[in-house]
Amino acid sequence: MIAAWRFPHPIRALLLAAAAVVFSACGNDPNPKPYRETREDGTPWKTYYGVLTEEVRSLDPQVMYDTVSRRVCEPVYDTLLEYEPMKIAPYEVGPAILAETPKPVLNADGTVTYHCRIKPGITYHDDPCFPGGKGREVVAADVHYAFQRLCDPSLQSPFFSNLADYVEGMQEALDTAKRAGGKLDFATMKVRGIQVLGPHEFDLKLSKPYPQIIYWLALHCTTPVAREAVEYYDGIAHPDGPAGKMEVRPKFAFHPVGHGAFQIEEWVRGQRFRMIRNPRYITRVFPSDGWPPEREALCRPLAGQPLPLVDELQFTVFRELLPQFLLARQGYLDRFAAQKDAVNSLVTTSRELSPKFQARGMKLSKQYEVATFYISVNLQDPLLGRNKKLRQALSCSYDPQGFVDLLYGGVAPIAQQLLSPGIPGFDPQFKNPYGFNLEKARQLLTEAGYPGGRDPQTGQPLEITLDGVAGGSEERQLMEYNQRQFEQIGVRIKVVENTFARLLEKQDQGNFQICTGSGWSADYPDPENYFFLFYSKNFPPEGKNISRFKNAEFDTLFEKMATMENTPERLAIVKRMNDIFIDEVPVILEFNKAGYIIEQPWAPATHFNVLLEGGAKYRPVDPVMRAQKQREWNPVPLWPIAVGLGVIVAGLGYGVAINRKRNV
Repeated sequence: MIAAWRFPHPIRALLLAAAAVVFSACGNDPNPKPYRETREDGTPWKTYYGVLTEEVRSLDPQVMYDTVSRRVCEPVYDTLLEYEPMKIAPYEVGPAILAETPKPVLNADGTVTYHCRIKPGITYHDDPCFPGGKGREVVAADVHYAFQRLCDPSLQSPFFSNLADYVEGMQEALDTAKRAGGKLDFATMKVRGIQVLGPHEFDLKLSKPYPQIIYWLALHCTTPVAREAVEYYDGIAHPDGPAGKMEVRPKFAFHPVGHGAFQIEEWVRGQRFRMIRNPRYITRVFPSDGWPPEREALCRPLAGQPLPLVDELQFTVFRELLPQFLLARQGYLDRFAAQKDAVNSLVTTSRELSPKFQARGMKLSKQYEVATFYISVNLQDPLLGRNKKLRQALSCSYDPQGFVDLLYGGVAPIAQQLLSPGIPGFDPQFKNPYGFNLEKARQLLTEAGYPGGRDPQTGQPLEITLDGVAGGSEERQLMEYNQRQFEQIGVRIKVVENTFARLLEKQDQGNFQICTGSGWSADYPDPENYFFLFYSKNFPPEGKNISRFKNAEFDTLFEKMATMENTPERLAIVKRMNDIFIDEVPVILEFNKAGYIIEQPWAPATHFNVLLEGGAKYRPVDPVMRAQKQREWNPVPLWPIAVGLGVIVAGLGYGVAINRKRNV
């Protein structure tokens, strides 16, 4: 019997190390391999590689309200109406799940009815929650169920309070559920404002005119959901395993069953999402017009094409900015926001893309979001809530320009008011009287009772706690910047670092004094969508008034303004509301978000409508060009291969010699 040929242990280790050197030189792409290389017709499989800056908090459409979660929800769930991707001046909504945009009918009793019709043939994604695992058709009853969920006290939807002021029966449903123990009886408690007329038709009935309701139909909170999915994914154990073994099902918030262009195939918490195109998707097609002239060559061939344009989405969570820049430079990200240090490498002093990256075919654009960012102040805090002069002093001590220069390359405008540019009522001439002014800050601090930032009774510096997100070095650096700003006037700032999810919890609970990382990306382009954040009926959990701002005149003006068209009278009311808001300082204004976006040559942008939350289904990708560019931008060094092969050959020779001696 011939003895088995086995290398001595040191030789095996040496050969494995050499092989690792060889193979590491052959590629450095950190992205998981696509699910397929080709489609069924033999054409290349198209994968889009994107970035998330944080883990999502929830993918329940009736609950999630942060931008990261919305970015993931957008490909999975369509909405009843959708922002037209090419129309941003002004923004327009058009049909998505609904067959047409409904028109208001004013009834004799002052109520308003919108007749809505769902497109037939739209189906949920295949999922075990359905009989046989086959997704069923989306029907009008699913819209009613979504509105019922908004009224369920156990869900604590942040959308309830605003919609309940207008949609008939929502407040009644919530109150009845609270009296019955805090949970809605879905079988018996109907929402009168959603009247199901047939499988694909329903009436939406409002107690009074509310023109903005059309925008709410373009939000995920009103999108249809399947009751089967909500009840199936309940977070408790079921005999789903082999031989009936008990296994815990995820909660619905972490196992979405949507009807959008993509279905989630993999979710590694804190790391990545992978999604696959929905083969039965029929809801939208690529627009046939509306694009700017410079996008004609790109968009014209796509007109009328079925969506989505790619087969797979991969979203990787990168809390640090530097890895995003490095991966984009290597061609492993298809699009990214150039922030902080990356701006210096990519953008010249004249604010153009560096010639080096222009030569690669990359394109630079400025993306202005419909958003205002600020530092929230808790007005229920015993110190800050009772001392307006102190809040004004803190506002005057803070210079947002340094923050903008540090993070956004100086391109984001400093916010002078709550409304962002492009919103009716925004005043480009308005200047915040409590903007950065150190001399004024020190005077206001003295008037607040803390001369030099010290408590006159103890002689010690006044201490204020600043909460923020600190998931990476960049976020910590920005927190330190904020700390230094406030400490310029002598107060002491205690910094508390949080995860993104923990900070959201603190905001909802009112467990903070001041906090960074807050702001508002508009759900829809209307002043009501900004001011409702500070309406006193919208304290969490019913709403998102995390500052707990309450002002009687502001509330009265809001209630009047909210239901008006954009007349001169309405704009005068908006101006007065802004004056109240600025004087009371429920937030310390920072900037209107804007930044540089880098497009790779194989993934050009077809639209710039930020209200679509990404609009992933409209994004084209050329995988052949990407593979070619990746090879060009990442040349394989030959020396590791030569060294590795040399070690392998030497090791093989040595191993042969050793084995011969052993087998003699």
